[in-house]
Amino acid sequence: MTSLVDALNGLLWAAKDVFPQHRTFLRARLLAFGFIITWGRHTISRALCAIHRQFEDWSASYRLFSRSPWNPNNLFRPVLSKCVELLGKTGLVCLALDDTALKKSSKKIPGVSYARDPMSPKFHWNLILGQRFIQATVLLRPQGLDGPARSIPVRFTPAPPPAKPGKKASEADVQNYRRAQKAQNLSCKGLAVMQNLRADLDEIGAADRTALFVVDGSYCNRTILRQPLDRIHIVARTRGDITLYALPTREQLVGRGRRRKYGNELPKPKEMLRNDDQYQWKAAKIFGAGRVHDLRFKEIGPVLWKSGTLARPLRLIIIAPLGYRPTKKSKKLYRDPAYLLTTDLTTPVETLIQAYFDRWEIEVNHREEKSMFGVGHAQVRSECASPRVPQFQVAIYAMLLVASLMSYGPIRTENYHKLPKWRRHEERRPSIEDILTLVREELIDRGASQGVAGGRCASRPPGRPKAA
Repeated sequence: MTSLVDALNGLLWAAKDVFPQHRTFLRARLLAFGFIITWGRHTISRALCAIHRQFEDWSASYRLFSRSPWNPNNLFRPVLSKCVELLGKTGLVCLALDDTALKKSSKKIPGVSYARDPMSPKFHWNLILGQRFIQATVLLRPQGLDGPARSIPVRFTPAPPPAKPGKKASEADVQNYRRAQKAQNLSCKGLAVMQNLRADLDEIGAADRTALFVVDGSYCNRTILRQPLDRIHIVARTRGDITLYALPTREQLVGRGRRRKYGNELPKPKEMLRNDDQYQWKAAKIFGAGRVHDLRFKEIGPVLWKSGTLARPLRLIIIAPLGYRPTKKSKKLYRDPAYLLTTDLTTPVETLIQAYFDRWEIEVNHREEKSMFGVGHAQVRSECASPRVPQFQVAIYAMLLVASLMSYGPIRTENYHKLPKWRRHEERRPSIEDILTLVREELIDRGASQGVAGGRCASRPPGRPKAA
C-alpha cells in the first residue's frame, strides 16, 4: 500500500515539465508542502514559515508566481490523467462546471470586482468584492451506488469581468466595453473551459470518450447549448416555465407554404409534472444525500427550444420532488422539482440524473478550498501572481484528493484518525481535514520531512493524538 505522501509526491513529480527549470519545480514542490502543513491563513509567508524557510531570501518564492513562465492549467494534467484512469477504459467522463468568488478587501488587486454574494438572503441581494473563477471538476463514483461521489478539480480559470470605463470615457470606449461584456461573460469563458478540457482529454489518450458537463441554470442559455461541440454533451438545469416545441410532424412538413422547423408548442415543464396521462412516470435508483433514493422522473424528447438552441434537438427530464421528514414524528415534506435539458439523446436517463445529483460535490470543493485549504488568503498584488496562487493551491488540493484515492481507496479506513466521540455516524469517506492531518503525521513520522519536502516540517499541534 502506497503512503499518502508518496502518492502525492508522484503526482507532483508528474508535473515537473510544467516549470521551465528544475530548480523552479523544486521550489514549487517545496511551497506545495508548505501550503499543506501550515496552520491558520494560507499565505506564502506562512507556507515558508511552515517549512522553516523564513530566515532565507523569500523573493524567489514570490517571483515563482509573478515572473516565472509556466501555465497553471498544465498543473491539472496529471490529475486529469489519473481521474480518467480511475474511471475505467469505457464510458462517459462526467464533469461539473461552476463559478465561484474569492473575497478580497481592495479594488486595486488585479481581477477584483463587485459581484453578487451567494450567501445573501433571497429577498435582498448583497454585493461583495472578490476574484471570480470558473472551476471544472471530474465526478468519480469509485463505489458505484454504494457510496458518495468524489469531485476532483481539473481546472480553476480566472474569469474577471471587463473593466468599466470612467465617466469621461469616449463613445468608442463605451462601445468596446459593451462588446467586451458580451465576449467575456461567464458563458463564453465557461465554453472555452469545456473546449480546453476536451483538448486535454485528447492529449492524455481519452479521445474516444465523450465529456458530459453538468451545469446549473446560469449556463442554460444559447451560448452554451446552441452550437454542437465535438464529443461534448451538456446537462443543464432549466426553468419550469420554458417554452419548448415538438418536432414537426410529416403532415406539417409536406403542407403548403414555407417548410416548418418546429412542431406544436408543448406544455410547460411544470404543467407536464402534474399531467400523468400524456407523460408517464418512470422509476430509478439514485444515490444522493448519503443514501439511495427511489426517484420518479419523466423523459420527453426530442424537443426544440426556439429562442435558445433553434433547430438543435434536446431532451427534457423532469424529476419529481423528493419527500423527507425533518424528524421521525414530523409530517412528510417535499423538495422542489427539477427540470433538466440535455444535448445527449442516447445516454440512459439514469446516468444523466445521477450525474446531476453528483454535481453538488463541486460545492463541497468550494467550501473545502476556501475554509480548509485557504484559497484566496494569499496577499499578492502582481497581475500575474494574483490568479496564479489560487490556481496553484487548488491544483495541490486536487492532488491530495487523488493521492488519498490511490493510497487508501474511497472509504475512510483505519489509517485515518478516529472521529470525535460526539460524531454519531461513521463517515463513509475521508474529509479534506482527515487527509491533511494524515499527510502531516506521515511527514512527522519520516523525521521532519527529510527527503520529502526538502525542509523541516511544522510540529504536531497540541491536543492532536497520533494515529494508532
